[in-house]
Order: sequence, then structure tokens, then C-alpha cells
Amino acid sequence: TNIPQPRVRIGRPGYEVSKSRDPVTNQRSLTFDLHYPELDDAYQRQPRHRFMSAYEQRVEHPPNRNYQYLLVACEPYETVAFKIPNEPIDKGDGRFVTNWDGEEKRFTLTLYFVDTVPQQEGSVIPPPPPPPPLPVE
Repeated sequence: TNIPQPRVRIGRPGYEVSKSRDPVTNQRSLTFDLHYPELDDAYQRQPRHRFMSAYEQRVEHPPNRNYQYLLVACEPYETVAFKIPNEPIDKGDGRFVTNWDGEEKRFTLTLYFVDTVPQQEGSVIPPPPPPPPLPVE
């Protein structure tokens, strides 16, 4: 019998998360950039991702249904989880993109949230109201 040996974990990958908005649709987006510098077989192995509901996770109790988790795993690195708003994700063309660069050993995932307030053509979101005046003494 050939029993697979457990692999030694080598820690967390380096990561960077950036928030932005689409200049045309004003949709909020998140970009996750993870770096796996110690990966020795980057062309045969690539990170995988999945979404986890607040009720599946066992770290935060009680679960907060306002959030979901994006998990990214790539052996032998530790799996990392990002807590993101529990809002619908736009799976339209160019709205949910993953990329694995085997040479740089970088995994990039960009997602857009569905715009919950439909924008009319050419409309601009008004600025927030000014702060209330300070009391005069």
C-alpha cells in the first residue's frame, strides 16, 4: 500500500487586498493578490478558491450572517480566509476573474459585488450631505 505522507506546511502566503470601484458602473470590487514564493512545482500546482458561509466557519461565534469568507488554498501553504461582505457577487463577463502566474507564483482574484442600487444611464451618485453645523457657544 502506498500511503501519502502528510506535507509539511510552510506558512501563510504573502497577500495584498485592494478595494476599488468600477469607474463606469460604480460597482465595488475587491482584488486579492497572493504570492507563493516557496512553491516548487508552480506549473503543476495552482491555488484553488471557494466561498464559505458564516455558518460553515468555526472561528467566530456566533456567526455573523452579514459576512462570508473567501478561502484560498495551495499546498503546502496554509489556507487563508478573507472575511468579505455577504452580498451577491457579479459573475458576469469580466466581473469575476482569477489568474495564476506560474512564473511569478502569484494568484490574483478580482470580484465585483452586484450593484444593489440600480444606476440609471449617465447618473452620478450624489455626494454625502454636509456635516451638521457645530454649536456656537
